[in-house]
Amino acid sequence: MSDHLPSPSDEGSRSASSIRRLVRATVASTRRNKMRFLLRDWLGYYLPRYLKRRAEVRDGLPGHLEDLFIFLTNVCNARCKHCFYIEELGHVPGELTLADYKRLAPTLPTLERIIFTGGEAILHPECAEIVPVLARATQAERITIISNGFMPDRLRDFCEKWIEKDHVPGVLDMLISLDGMEEIHNETRGNPRAWDRAQESLKALCEVRDRHPGRLDVGVITIITDRNYDQIEILNDHLRSFPDVRQGFEFVRGTNFSLWGLGRDFATDYNPLGVGLPPEEKWDEILATLRRINRRDGIANHAFHLTTEFTLEMLRTGRKMVDCVSAGENVGVLYSTGELAVCEFSKAFGNVKDFDLDFESAWRSPAADAMRAATKKCWCTHGCYLSKNIEYSATGMKAMWQRL
Repeated sequence: MSDHLPSPSDEGSRSASSIRRLVRATVASTRRNKMRFLLRDWLGYYLPRYLKRRAEVRDGLPGHLEDLFIFLTNVCNARCKHCFYIEELGHVPGELTLADYKRLAPTLPTLERIIFTGGEAILHPECAEIVPVLARATQAERITIISNGFMPDRLRDFCEKWIEKDHVPGVLDMLISLDGMEEIHNETRGNPRAWDRAQESLKALCEVRDRHPGRLDVGVITIITDRNYDQIEILNDHLRSFPDVRQGFEFVRGTNFSLWGLGRDFATDYNPLGVGLPPEEKWDEILATLRRINRRDGIANHAFHLTTEFTLEMLRTGRKMVDCVSAGENVGVLYSTGELAVCEFSKAFGNVKDFDLDFESAWRSPAADAMRAATKKCWCTHGCYLSKNIEYSATGMKAMWQRL
């Protein structure tokens, strides 16, 4: 055995060699990811959709509604500090019932996705019956339920009942909100057991998913605020204990700091009461973390990932990044009492009850057209609308290729 100990120069040489190998591997991986994105996603999905929408615009055709947000109930069992809808929560008279939705369902268009939210959607007493009725009527490819995860048993039962239903199309997509590790999450949710219950819910949902492949997806949504921005990667590491649970990120939003170009007569006044944006000097660091996470985990939705980059650019400059082509065109909002809006930042333009629960008549009404016209020039950081705007714009298509 040699008595020779490695010299500092030997150690430095090996270290430099390791760094070079790591750099080469990273470059090769990036090239593979770019090529996979080009062939599978950009050419196979985004480009055809973009060209189709451009042709519709050229021919003067209205946008086809793709995503419908349904605020199933205003009832909620949490008081989350980042909720921009918090002052609307609670029991309100006149919420739509199963009977109402059965009348409404035949008047809905074919959809790509329905997103059920609130409040806490599953607190609607007829949620388990309403969701499949609307799924069948719209033939939606994806049915998303956003939940705080406070009721793991109820969520499990809901999913089991969904899977038992015959001839219900689409994948059920269960999203649990997680705001940080235990202390931060509990503080944000205003409940000392919020974290434990969310973990129980994730475990229960994953068990159901694994027993029924292809019927159920499970994910986490994290709203980035001034309270949790330093826990993004820690939380992502924790979620690796739940296999195949994807995580999405969005910056906290509110009318006062996330919306530009829409007059007071048309804009809502929805703002969070307990948190704000992270410090501006931390934004680049946060963005670097998000890029690292997305490249490590694999990006499920390239357009949605870009919303965080576009959001920070808009917050810095107040400048529009892409035109809004989603509000009232590809995306709509139905509130629990039947009110309709083209987006969550714009006021309701009418109520389906005033149109005999005929969605199409309300959606194509003069009042709806007036609100569409009012929102043509505005821009915002709402991720669900911004991702559509990215997807259907030349700027967004170019950015997807350059930045991912």
